[in-house]
Amino acid sequence: MRDYKNVKVPRRDRSARNRVTVKRAVVRRAAPRQGVATGQIKTVMVALLAAVVIAAGSWLGWQAYRTVMRAELFQIAGVDVRGVKQLDEGELKKIAGAFTGENIFRVDLDAAVRRAQANPWIKSVSISRSLPNRVSMVVTERTPHAFLETVAGRFLIDSEGVVIERYAKETAGAWPLPTIAIRDCRVRFGEQASAEALGEALKLLSEIAGHGGWRLEDVYIRANTPESLAIVYADHEFKIGSTRYAEKLRRLSEVMADVKQRDLQVAYVDLRSDRQVAVLSKNASSKSKTVKSRGKKS
Repeated sequence: MRDYKNVKVPRRDRSARNRVTVKRAVVRRAAPRQGVATGQIKTVMVALLAAVVIAAGSWLGWQAYRTVMRAELFQIAGVDVRGVKQLDEGELKKIAGAFTGENIFRVDLDAAVRRAQANPWIKSVSISRSLPNRVSMVVTERTPHAFLETVAGRFLIDSEGVVIERYAKETAGAWPLPTIAIRDCRVRFGEQASAEALGEALKLLSEIAGHGGWRLEDVYIRANTPESLAIVYADHEFKIGSTRYAEKLRRLSEVMADVKQRDLQVAYVDLRSDRQVAVLSKNASSKSKTVKSRGKKS
């Protein structure tokens, strides 16, 4: 049997893959492993420490909260009210009286706003805390605009038709206001009166106030329907109807100037037609007269 260990291979027959490559490898010693028990103890200690910190923080927070809630410094000493003209002392106490002695941080401001808005006189209200121990309340009241006369009685209303309060004879002199009469009208305090013609009557009243020459407290508007809208003033009746109030009031001024010049006693003037104005005289010898409206084709 031939021994191949000492057989030499010629260089030309040698393969590059047969060459031996030597590389230097650096091997470091591994750190000694911690014991399982030591790692578990550290984890438990960290968890316990965190729990102690959280508990201590919670306890301190609770004590601080109790101190603030009981501190006399933060007990409400009074309410600063602005914008009130019509509300009396009793009504103010119902709204603001609940604040006195309460802690300023615990008082329910939203409930106070709802309580205030339940009063028909109050249109809007803003309530805020004024540290350390006061509450600020800014009120916008409704302004009486007219009397509303219905089968249920007579009421004060504002410019939006919201019912404020029932008419009282003892306070009637304080309100020199015009009257809007609507036979069928649903009335609830703090809400807009429900009647089809009320909106039109308020528009007409606004035009009358802006037109000038009218004594507003003597103006009486019948408004059972928009089409039958009429003004009763100085023993005269002016049938207005709906829409174009500025134009109709201008035409009425022209007619009344002509009537005064002729020294006629007028029963009523009908301005509901676009084409002409009808005038009924009270003079025994006079008959109703129809006057063509200026600027209109007959």
